[in-house]
Amino acid sequence: MADALLTPTETAVLWGLHHPYWLGAIAILMVIGLQVGVSLAGQLVRRILKEIGRSPFSLGRWLFHKTTVRDPSPDQKLETILNRLNSLQEEQASLLAEFREQLSDRE
Repeated sequence: MADALLTPTETAVLWGLHHPYWLGAIAILMVIGLQVGVSLAGQLVRRILKEIGRSPFSLGRWLFHKTTVRDPSPDQKLETILNRLNSLQEEQASLLAEFREQLSDRE
């Protein structure tokens, strides 16, 4: 009958007064749990803010990569290689001519 007249808070307080060791253990566990919860929330907020700070750079890098890098077809690659080889061959021919001219000037 006495339990029916007490509120849940009063019942908890009376239980704590009758079981002080359990009350101390529960209080310590609650403080530790609160500390861990606050720490996890802080880490989560820090990570979210870091990602928000990085997002414009990541988006810009992604857009730049998508707009500038296009994989050429194999035919285009071959044409590019042939053009480079032709230009190198022409440069080599002009350098050889200049070398021969220098040699002829020495003699």
